[in-house]
Amino acid sequence: MPRHEGVAAAPSAQAEAEPVTRHPPVSKRGAIRIPDDRLPVLGPAFSVSVLLLGIWDYVANAGQSEASILLRLALVLLGMPGYAWRSLPVPSLARWTLVYTTHSVALVVNATSLAHGLTEAMPVLVISVLVAGLIETRPRRCMAILLPSALFHVVVGALVLAQPVWLAAMATSAIAVAMAMLIAAANGAACDAALRHEQQLLHACRFDSLSGAMSRAYVTELGQRDTSLARRHQRPLAVAMLDIDHFKRVNDTHGHAAGDTVIRALVDTCGNSLRQDDYVGRVGGEEFVCVFPETGAAEALECAERIRANFERTRVGSAAEPIHATVSIGVAVLCGHDSWEALLCEADKALYHAKHAGRNRTVMASHASCAHCA
Repeated sequence: MPRHEGVAAAPSAQAEAEPVTRHPPVSKRGAIRIPDDRLPVLGPAFSVSVLLLGIWDYVANAGQSEASILLRLALVLLGMPGYAWRSLPVPSLARWTLVYTTHSVALVVNATSLAHGLTEAMPVLVISVLVAGLIETRPRRCMAILLPSALFHVVVGALVLAQPVWLAAMATSAIAVAMAMLIAAANGAACDAALRHEQQLLHACRFDSLSGAMSRAYVTELGQRDTSLARRHQRPLAVAMLDIDHFKRVNDTHGHAAGDTVIRALVDTCGNSLRQDDYVGRVGGEEFVCVFPETGAAEALECAERIRANFERTRVGSAAEPIHATVSIGVAVLCGHDSWEALLCEADKALYHAKHAGRNRTVMASHASCAHCA
């Protein structure tokens, strides 16, 4: 049977329609989602700012025509689908490029309609370039967003500005672009650090730090979900309660460090013995629960017995003082209208019988013999 990664396994087949995250997400720079999240907020803010600047130009400059205001409005409306129509199957980079290009072009076009307007508008244009470093956390994508409007600025500036002024404006723009990319890089590094910290906290909440098995809260969450899905779709489900035999004696004889090693050895054994869709969680000091989605009584008993036998053959500790530990297992299957709690209770009763029958054995719950459970 293939060993699944990190003990916790992929979602069961019955849960594919309602996926469950068994692992925290992997941090990848290419998977940062913040630009998509910011687009519905920063896009409208950018539009309002451009329109307010147009109103100010119209009020403060007598030479500003109504046609230029209408042109600015038309360009803003042209860019609005980038953030307003989120249902369109368009990549976020294309959306940002559309919004930024139309709005920046609106600033440049209206500035050129005034005497010395493009020169006086340079502070606003520089600020708009720096904003690109805030909306995109990857420098290359930031450059891709800036490129169309930057080329338009270069061409228009060459047509309407004197050469010395144009060279100064281009130098200023180049510095602004470099600063925007630095801001994007710093912003991306901060986002990566925050995402990694979030993943670490999520992993600490979901997985036991000693054994690597799922925490009690997380295995309960997934177990309740799988139980609900199994009942809804009338699919089989089984659980196994595991308890290390004479664990207190191991701690008293060999020390608590040796006891910790035994716990990790049991989880490793589960990892090697379980199937891909199964998972294991720690519910007590030396108690664990294995969940077997899409599994009937016979198959669950076989899997639990495989864990018991493999653990019995495992030796931990030093060669001079090896520790021979065993495990008792109680298995129960979802039957009738059982809840997750009732299922665990049945498995715990079976575990009790395994303990009192001499330990180091696997016992099936009595209700699993009915035709529905089998």
